Amino acid sequence: HTSSSTHTHNAKMSFHHPLLLLLTLTLTLLTLIPSTTSNAAGTETLIGITGKNFILLGADSTRGSSGGISLTSSTADKISVLSPSTVAAAAGDAADVDAIISSLEAHCVIREYEDGMMGRDVQCVFHGSSGSKGITRSGGGSGGGLDVTSIAHLARSSIASSLRSSTPLQINLLLAGMVPSSSSSPSPKLYWLDEYGASQCIKYGCHGYGSNFMLSILDRGFHKDMEMDEALELMKNCFDQLKGRYVINNPQKACVKILDENGCRILHL
Repeated sequence: HTSSSTHTHNAKMSFHHPLLLLLTLTLTLLTLIPSTTSNAAGTETLIGITGKNFILLGADSTRGSSGGISLTSSTADKISVLSPSTVAAAAGDAADVDAIISSLEAHCVIREYEDGMMGRDVQCVFHGSSGSKGITRSGGGSGGGLDVTSIAHLARSSIASSLRSSTPLQINLLLAGMVPSSSSSPSPKLYWLDEYGASQCIKYGCHGYGSNFMLSILDRGFHKDMEMDEALELMKNCFDQLKGRYVINNPQKACVKILDENGCRILHL
């Protein structure tokens, strides 16, 4: 009887041993895999809203140390003009942001030259005064240079390729552009890209931990063909909610820019 009990006990131990090994291996792997709730933007905030014939982009103006809790800048401009008809809002690792934005700017300028236009990095001066005098520039949805869809594909390709390297890019993007349409004025288009290479054409969106508060506000307040005053009020509401509910407050006012057929300019909330 004792021999039979010992045999049964050993059989149970031998049966459970592979299960314990599998459970231990699974838990170990889970600790190595990044959480699906991770966000390259982290405590930074990006917001994009598409209106009737414009796009609003908003961003906080803080920059923190990589992986730390210290504030390194409170006047950072995270919304860059890639071309007269395309604007990018970027957040994440400062080096990765600089690398991607610089690369996209360079590709835009090169394509402008290839299309027979004078790049936006050149200023002509005639007898001491600046002007074009018949020289063609790109912008305003005229069809010259790279459009926002091409830039989104280029950025997505760069991010996706880096995932297979030892140094994946930690960056989130909102790409806004005015594209030619059948109507007299160009139409707005907004792209959302994350650090995993996902890309979506959206009507509104945001990045950062603050999106936990802002998405519900955007869902409730957004509607098709918004006027500028409505979109600006919705943007202001988002940042006001962050001030009242977000544990990390920005010491400076948010930077908000509008892109329309006349180009990009700064707005004040």
